[in-house]
Amino acid sequence: MRLRISACYIVKNEAARLSRSLASLTGAVDEIVVVDSGSTDDTVKIAEEYGALVFQFPWCDDFSAARNFSLSKATGDWILVVDADEYFSDGMAGNIRRVVERYGKEADLLMFLRRELDEDAGKVLLDSYVPRLLRRVEGLAYEGAIHEEPRHRGETIRRMAAVPGNELLMMHTGYSATLSRAKGERNLALLKKELESGQPRDSIYMYLAETYDGLGDEEEAMKYAWLDVESGRKSFAYASRSYRILLRILAKKPDAYRQRRRAAMMAARDFPELPEFHGEYSECLGFGLDYRGALRESRKALAIFAQGAGSRFEPTTFDEDTARLVEERAALWARLLRDEREEEPLRALAGAGDWQGLSRETRRFVREEGVRLFSLLLLMEDDDSQEARSASALAEELLPPELASVWRAYTGRETVREAQREACVKMIGEVGKIAGAERAARLSAAVLAEAAENG
Repeated sequence: MRLRISACYIVKNEAARLSRSLASLTGAVDEIVVVDSGSTDDTVKIAEEYGALVFQFPWCDDFSAARNFSLSKATGDWILVVDADEYFSDGMAGNIRRVVERYGKEADLLMFLRRELDEDAGKVLLDSYVPRLLRRVEGLAYEGAIHEEPRHRGETIRRMAAVPGNELLMMHTGYSATLSRAKGERNLALLKKELESGQPRDSIYMYLAETYDGLGDEEEAMKYAWLDVESGRKSFAYASRSYRILLRILAKKPDAYRQRRRAAMMAARDFPELPEFHGEYSECLGFGLDYRGALRESRKALAIFAQGAGSRFEPTTFDEDTARLVEERAALWARLLRDEREEEPLRALAGAGDWQGLSRETRRFVREEGVRLFSLLLLMEDDDSQEARSASALAEELLPPELASVWRAYTGRETVREAQREACVKMIGEVGKIAGAERAARLSAAVLAEAAENG
């Protein structure tokens, strides 16, 4: 027996957007139910032109009440819940029936991807999973005055399946800048009412944080985001929103390092599949001089990204450009960790009062850094760009006196003497490892040969 699919809308004054949404469903569903809550424009007329069954429902500041009324009018085996500012592009709606038949065998709720578009700015904001295909069964109802969520007899629907984005993808234009302020203020009033009811959903703090963030109230956004993350990861799609809000706001506050580090730690712990959180935690650890931890977390981020970042219900913002930045930071943490390990003996000698040993180790450390700088000068020698000249001048200025003398002798600004020759002999092998055999041979020919002649 052929499955019947109903599309259910709740609308009010959506004439500017409804036509595109309904047109995208042409031939893809068996019936369209449109519940109107008091439109004064051509919304009802447009719905009727597309063959929709139109019903009136007095608005009562409760999206679930209107949504449940629409469900009561549907007769399909499965219900597609859709809003007027959502549509399917490129004939994607033609896949709805096949998706239900394939993924609905063992599920009562199908999640599929929705792409958030800012049409004012002409850019994609985010792809995230939404629960919009529901098996019509006794006890199916929505809860929550705003950001309503489907339930079965008051309980979370357990039998769920996720549909890949290449099989079903919905577009959403409701968060364009020109619409966001009015929606945010409306949503905030309904969320506050739910919070004051004494029986809010476990997602209420996340929605409040998101709404205040959208309205530009960072302090209130952080307040509710902390309340959300401190209770741990939730079981719904895109549950990482509060963590992202916290990290973005705290990153702008130079005096909030400890809070930022704590938020990053919690994000990496609660969402181990998201590489961006490990990258953020790595930064915080590095700023706190924990280079070992920073290197560990940056390597985790890169490994997760290489294996496939994110999960079915948690979108990731980590991409190739981000991976390159994390690789650069990992190299920095590795170098600083190496330097830290080299400095450990110095601290031990200082703690023991072995000043001669400390002096000896310090000279060794300075010499090794000097060899690296000398090698850098050789590597940049043939580059006549302004950047190379500036870097060369700085490197030469930082050279230890003994190696600075060798460099001046090599470049013909100082007579080669036995002291330069001895210094050159001691470092020629190390320089060759960094700058290459050809440049080391050039240095040897210029300093050692000339020294032999002068000798």
